[in-house]
Amino acid sequence: MADIKLHRCSWTFLHTDLDACWKVQRALDEQGIPYDIVKHGYGKGKRPAVEQLSGQSKLPVLELPGEVYRAESSDMAARVRAGGITG
Repeated sequence: MADIKLHRCSWTFLHTDLDACWKVQRALDEQGIPYDIVKHGYGKGKRPAVEQLSGQSKLPVLELPGEVYRAESSDMAARVRAGGITG
């Protein structure tokens, strides 16, 4: 089990920059950072676990040791690529 959890949609359009969750997942993969995927249902109003974790219902969310991180997916991917998240 990895120290990092990527909370993302239960579906994703892999290999496209149109998918917010995929942007972050791809950045983690590119950096070789180990993570576990936690899938959540479609629909922002149907994510009580995400709301409890991060205070809002949008995905993706990174659950890190001592931190829950949520931002726009492009910003999250940039932080991963800049070395701001390590596994």
